[in-house]
Amino acid sequence: YIMKQSNMAKAIDQKRPWHILPEQQVLAALDTNATTGLSNGVAEKRVIDCGQNVLGGDGGNPWFKVLLRQLADAMNWIFLALGAVSYVLADYITGSILVTLSFANLYLSFSQEYAAEQTLAALRNLSSPTAVVIREGRELTIDSRDLVPGDILAMKEGDSIAADIRFVYVSNFEVDEALLTGESMPVKKAVEAAEAEDQPLGDRVGMGYSSTIVTKGRARGVVVATGMNTEIGKIAKTIEASGNGDTTRLQRTLNKMYIVLLVAAAIAAIIVLASNKFVISHDLAMYAITAALSVLPAGLTTVLTISLVLGGQEMTKQRAIVRKLKCLETLGSITHIFSDKTGTLTQAKMAVVRFWLPSTGYYFVTTKGIVPEGDVYATTTFLEDQPTSSSNSKKLDKSNISTDLEQLVKCSALCNMSSIHQETEKDADSWVASGAPTEVALQVFAHKFDMGYPQLERMGWTLIHEYQFDSTIKRMSILYEDTSNKQHIVYTKGAAERIVTLCNLDHSTQNEILSHVDALATKGLRVMAMAYKRVIMDQDAIDNINLYSRDDMEKDLVFIGLTGIYDPPREESRKAVEEAHTAGISVHMLTGDHEATAVAIAKELRILNVYEMSTEQIANLVTTGPKFDALSDEDVDKLDALPLVVARCSPETKVKMIQASHRRQNIAAMTGDGVNDSPSLRIADIGIAMGKNGSDVAKQASDIILTDDNFATIISAIAEGRRIYQNMQRFLLYYWICLAGCALIVLINLFVKDPNGTPVAPISTIQMIWIYVILSPPAAALSVQKASPTVMQEPPRPPTESVFNREIILDTMVYGIGIAVFTLGVFYIVLFGAGNGVQASNCDSNYTDGCYDFYRARSAMLVTFSYISLVVAIHCRSYRRPEWNLRGIKETMHTTTWVGTCIFVTVGLLVFIYVPTVNIQGFRQAAISWEWGLCIGFILLYIAFGEMYKMIKRKVMKPIYGASRSTV
Repeated sequence: YIMKQSNMAKAIDQKRPWHILPEQQVLAALDTNATTGLSNGVAEKRVIDCGQNVLGGDGGNPWFKVLLRQLADAMNWIFLALGAVSYVLADYITGSILVTLSFANLYLSFSQEYAAEQTLAALRNLSSPTAVVIREGRELTIDSRDLVPGDILAMKEGDSIAADIRFVYVSNFEVDEALLTGESMPVKKAVEAAEAEDQPLGDRVGMGYSSTIVTKGRARGVVVATGMNTEIGKIAKTIEASGNGDTTRLQRTLNKMYIVLLVAAAIAAIIVLASNKFVISHDLAMYAITAALSVLPAGLTTVLTISLVLGGQEMTKQRAIVRKLKCLETLGSITHIFSDKTGTLTQAKMAVVRFWLPSTGYYFVTTKGIVPEGDVYATTTFLEDQPTSSSNSKKLDKSNISTDLEQLVKCSALCNMSSIHQETEKDADSWVASGAPTEVALQVFAHKFDMGYPQLERMGWTLIHEYQFDSTIKRMSILYEDTSNKQHIVYTKGAAERIVTLCNLDHSTQNEILSHVDALATKGLRVMAMAYKRVIMDQDAIDNINLYSRDDMEKDLVFIGLTGIYDPPREESRKAVEEAHTAGISVHMLTGDHEATAVAIAKELRILNVYEMSTEQIANLVTTGPKFDALSDEDVDKLDALPLVVARCSPETKVKMIQASHRRQNIAAMTGDGVNDSPSLRIADIGIAMGKNGSDVAKQASDIILTDDNFATIISAIAEGRRIYQNMQRFLLYYWICLAGCALIVLINLFVKDPNGTPVAPISTIQMIWIYVILSPPAAALSVQKASPTVMQEPPRPPTESVFNREIILDTMVYGIGIAVFTLGVFYIVLFGAGNGVQASNCDSNYTDGCYDFYRARSAMLVTFSYISLVVAIHCRSYRRPEWNLRGIKETMHTTTWVGTCIFVTVGLLVFIYVPTVNIQGFRQAAISWEWGLCIGFILLYIAFGEMYKMIKRKVMKPIYGASRSTV
């Protein structure tokens, strides 16, 4: 028998339509037994032949794939090439530093992204890590990745199904398939084949699917598909086959900039060589390399990476794992958030929020998820939207309630198969629920009155018989004995239209009750009706309870009241939505729920603002998935605005919505936790998955994973993204100003020549490297500045806006020209004013006394440029705000990086200018004396120049986009 199984292993077709086959035929096809399962030997062979039960054949991105992505960074190759040229020209220091910078950037990028991949792998391993199987007739707990087709999987309430299965046994078994189908209500399963091969997944009651959750009962099933062959795996394949879409706008801008800079570097080198008619000497070649380096931001990629790494670390502290590091800058330009409802905006935990009693009217119940705490307000004839603050409501004393309300609470607690308990007494968040969401909601409701099932059981209530919920009659009943007075009571709950017909009510009373059902339903609530009756039974009747028909037990009931149940929003969600609106971000809710429920939740969260929108506007902003899918792309593009609420939404609808948003040039973020969210998570500019309750596929498709599943964390992430982008602009501006100054200095000085007519470089190659070194720390400090206080009060950055906007370009030109003017002013005063110019040839390769004035001028120029670069860093902290007043100076003195860099620059200059051999042979410069006073004077003039420029901008220029650029 084992040999027979082994030979069949390779022949297993996991893609067969198992749902239409009888269970015995499925067992035969998989050569297994429902009682004994597979043998261990056969199971081991099938793991080899069929693969492990994991999503993704490669188990995630290995280190070499991450490394290959980082090797595609163009700037690494540019500096490696220039480093190689420097080695050829025997300038080993320059070459070594360039190569070091390149590898440092490569290491930082690789290490952070690989760490993120490792974190994701750890999260993936937390998802359904074990499974209970029957092998060789014994029940074993194994790693879920070792499941194979033919295994008999045993499941109970609370389990996550570890593979796709065909049921062979069920007992009152229900499964929450919301992750796969979007349906919020559990599906009752049965051992039966589907009628048609193309039957929707949600209607295949004989099948169970990987990653769905058991909410009730017990079952066994034969595994028919594992890993990428499961329904979830099919979606994962679609995600893997989709386009890259990983690069952000800033990345694409920088990649284009690299090409432009490479061309500019080549042109600068050619200009230098052409100035001497391409008669190339060692000094002229080094001048050409210096000219090329003067337009290449050597530390840019490193500072950019460090900025993103620090941003990623900050997001981790805020309970968000950044899978793709460079997506952080995209967060700052998000214009639209497309969010699933269940589990993202809501708690994925139903709650009783309203109820109605015929004798006293409507009531409102405050909720805290499954924590059994909350107040009750009587609103009588009113269905108040804000009952806690309305004059029409009155807070109820829960210790003194009416008989009718007591019966409603008892029915909720006793006609119920769920339970809740607190794992840690002092921890309010440690409440755990077991059972169907609807019944959990009712049990929590009863606990709020201190009449939950455990309390009633201690008071003497004893279960006699249960009439399980039947979907055909949409009700359940339960018979209890109150041992304190020997009374027997039947409690019934179910759909209102079914319950009222079982009660002693006339037609007009039934219609009145149903009108209240409609009133609660318009609030987006699922309405449950409650009823009861007292029965007289002796011990003999109890012993023979099965002789009594269900119909007899459930007739002539006394109607109690109605409960309204909804899936409550997270406490932080409404505030987060309001913050998003303040920040100019549109929040859209895409859900599989009914339209009325979706609209109610959207109003509750102010996604639909009833105080600012007319009824007609709300109607135009709400649609259903089938209606939206029926529209052509042209019709969608003609809409004034994309719908804010889409109910009965399919995965295809979500993808179509994001595509429509992209056509409108929006930056779209998609949040979600279910498999049905995964395709849209992938194609969105930013995909944000839930870490606690999210599926493996959703995490794999996402850019960011929220470890606390909190929608409010998204707003924190967006604020962080905006801060990062602002700071990126600041340090890019800083780099561009300094590089523009360098380039102008190098090119303007081409007219200065030695006695042989060869242009002499005002900056030696090693001086250029020194400039690169001292630029990086201030740039890094700019990249980690605190966010503007108004960062989330500004609209998103226009999606089409370049990182180099008009003001940044203007600042680059003005400050850069200022650097060139003031630095060359010092250089020429020392060289020509106090000195006699360049009196010797080949000064860089062969120092003589004729090079002394030239070397002194280089020293003065390097001093001036070094300190002016620090001044520029302070100017770049803001676009228009003064930085050299008392406030700005205090802030500067408290900036550790700037102060440290200033000390480092001072010590470095003293060493490089005054230490013999280092100055002449290394930096190609000489000691200076009185020139320090000249340098300090020009540095102070540059400070005044920058402040005057900002003052002119404040007076002449219009307020620029976003307060952060005008006030911070």
